[in-house]
Amino acid sequence: MKRSFALAVFVTLVLSFSNVFSQGIFLEKGEAGFFANGGYSSLESGYATSFGGGFALGGVMELGFSSTTSTIELDNYYYSDDVEVNSKTISLGIVLLKKKAQLEVNVGYSTSDMGPDVLLLGFNVGSEIKLHQQLSWYPVFSFAVGIPTEEDSGNPVTALGLSAPILIAEHAYLGPTFALSEGDFSWGVTAGIIISFNTASNGDSGW
Repeated sequence: MKRSFALAVFVTLVLSFSNVFSQGIFLEKGEAGFFANGGYSSLESGYATSFGGGFALGGVMELGFSSTTSTIELDNYYYSDDVEVNSKTISLGIVLLKKKAQLEVNVGYSTSDMGPDVLLLGFNVGSEIKLHQQLSWYPVFSFAVGIPTEEDSGNPVTALGLSAPILIAEHAYLGPTFALSEGDFSWGVTAGIIISFNTASNGDSGW
C-alpha cells in the first residue's frame, strides 16, 4: 500500500525518535555528563541521518536536541523522486527507576520544513551488561508515539525500537539500532561520545 508523503515524513520522525535512546543510562547516580551523538537509519522509503547532543544527570533527567535529514523516495506511476526533509527535535527525559535497569519516560517536540509539527511521547528501558573491564553492552527497548499538532494531519503513529550500543572506556559508544512503525522497518547505527563528571563536591572528573 502506497503512503502519502505527509505520512512518510511522519513515520520517519517517529522512527528517529524511537532510536534516540536514553543517554543517561551510561551514567551512575551522582554523575552528570554532556553528550554528542550521530546516527544513520535505513528506511523502507529512504534513509535518514541525525546529529545531536545534550546534558544528562544520572538517575534523574536528560535534555537533548537533534537535527535529522531524511531522504524520502516518492513513487509515481512513471518515475520515482527523492525528497529531502530537514527536522529539528528537542526532548526531555525523566528517569522513573534506576536500579538493575533504568526506566525513563520521554517527551519531545519536532518541527520540519515539510509535514506537520509532531508531539512525541515515549518510554525506554535498558540495562548494563558487563562484557569486559573497559566494555559494557547496553540493550535499550523503546516505545514512542507521535501526535500531529495540526488539524487533519492524520492519526497518531507508534513505533517500537531497540538500540544495542557498546560503551567503550566510559567515554564512547557504538552499536546498531532497529525500529518498527506502521509496518515500516528501519535499521541503522548510532555512535556518540560522553564527557562525564561527578556532581559531588569532592568527586573526581569522569575523565
